[in-house]
Amino acid sequence: MATKTAGLKRPVDSFHRAQRGSASRWHDLAFPDTWLLVAWFSLIAAGLVAVTSASMPEAADNGQSYYYYLQRQLVFVAVGLMAAYICFSVSIRQWIKLSRSMIVIAGLLLVVIHIPGVGAEVNGSVRWLNLLVVKFQVGELVKLAIVLYVASFLDRNSRGLDRSWSPVIRLLILTAVFAAALLIQPDFGTTAVVTATIFGMMFLGGVNLKRLLIVVSLGIIAMVALLVAAPYRRERLATFMDPWEQKYDSGYQLVQSLIAVGNGRLQGLGLGQSIQKHQFLPEAHTDFIFAIIAEETGLIGCMVIILLFALLVWRIFVTAMIAESVRKRFASLVAYGVGMWIAMQALVNIGVTVGALPTKGLTLPFISYGGSSIVIMMMAMGIVCRIDAESRYLARREGII
Repeated sequence: MATKTAGLKRPVDSFHRAQRGSASRWHDLAFPDTWLLVAWFSLIAAGLVAVTSASMPEAADNGQSYYYYLQRQLVFVAVGLMAAYICFSVSIRQWIKLSRSMIVIAGLLLVVIHIPGVGAEVNGSVRWLNLLVVKFQVGELVKLAIVLYVASFLDRNSRGLDRSWSPVIRLLILTAVFAAALLIQPDFGTTAVVTATIFGMMFLGGVNLKRLLIVVSLGIIAMVALLVAAPYRRERLATFMDPWEQKYDSGYQLVQSLIAVGNGRLQGLGLGQSIQKHQFLPEAHTDFIFAIIAEETGLIGCMVIILLFALLVWRIFVTAMIAESVRKRFASLVAYGVGMWIAMQALVNIGVTVGALPTKGLTLPFISYGGSSIVIMMMAMGIVCRIDAESRYLARREGII
């Protein structure tokens, strides 16, 4: 949990002085954590291989080149890397200022997508902004904007978090507003990830534990109520409990996913040898790509992917702890938020694939096909690398590491 800073003056070091009235001083940055970069780029590479294999039958069925989806994914990755570099170039002090603008923009876009012709409806959900060439999923931007704004809010209100209900209530209002906007789309999966991330950041930010337990309890009750309120969610829950009962109807996708996972056994059928990707498993290259990974690489391949996510989240949390040790509270909370966001989304996606959680439309970070997810995730990692570079430099100067 973040240390309390009430009554302490934030030291002004040479790095902070260098930030005044200028961009950044590159020689005042350490090279980002090697293991963080290894885990990140390994997941991207694994994703490109998985997308190539899983998408070929879909591309052929649509009369396109076998490598159609790979080519598009490569463009998304390239754009994402450029966006990550731009985010890395922005100092953490600037991100504090940008956090308010980003939350406003994200909120406005959640409204704009409901304007006919501006928003795009896919599978009954209005989640995408129509940009003519591509469709942008607004919920992905909301996740990043929420992490940045909540970190800024907790930093500004650090003295009152343990003593007053006021900051807690304001965060609850923010959560409720964005949850309602996401549920209108509807997008229950993103709502759950955003809500859980906010609650996790509140805990790490120093909110009074008793108040937080009350808030989390109310949040769980609200989520359960929303889960059983809508008929299609009740149907998904029933299907999750016994997918084989509706194996040709609502349980079809989960059953095919379980078959794919079972086919993989220990070593898998081999790259490119999946059976389920041949029009048996819907969304094989997007939401259910982990099932294809399981079928082609088996338990061994699945464990490699899970361990890469574990390594990535661990190193992000190490970055957060280093930032906290040099009194960069905002940066620390942002890193914690990004780490929890990636961990929860990966956990939910994998849980859905193996039948441990009800079906939700969430991508597997850095691996699933899709431009919105990959670009926003890359931006988040660019910010984390900036946090690591700034914090590691200061920690070395102060002899902490």
